[in-house]
Amino acid sequence: MAIEEDIESSGSRAVQSSQAHGRQYRQKLEVYNEVLRRIQESNYEEADLPGFDDQLWLHFNRLPARYALDVNVERAEDVLTHKRLLQLAEDAGSQPALEVRLVQVYPVGNGNCIDSVHSDSSSERRRTKFF
Repeated sequence: MAIEEDIESSGSRAVQSSQAHGRQYRQKLEVYNEVLRRIQESNYEEADLPGFDDQLWLHFNRLPARYALDVNVERAEDVLTHKRLLQLAEDAGSQPALEVRLVQVYPVGNGNCIDSVHSDSSSERRRTKFF
């Protein structure tokens, strides 16, 4: 009986794994299609190169499914940067591959400080101000 239960549970795990893989594949494909569409609409020169869509799919396919889930499709150009950096890393040998860009961060809220209450090990309460 224990052997039958093991076979049944391992079989159901295989089905669940297969279903999860299929769902992840579909999600990856949806994100790929949306990123491809946005890149083509934005007239990036790379998008006009022969085989670009295949190269972009290879980029998505070589990375885990969570990459596609984390991609912000509104910033499709970030995928081009990721793709370019991975190519540089492969070609550069032992040299690091990096790209720097200016990022502007705006303060959240109305400019007032935020109060937060923390308790320390002696259970006393302290007020800490974050600016």
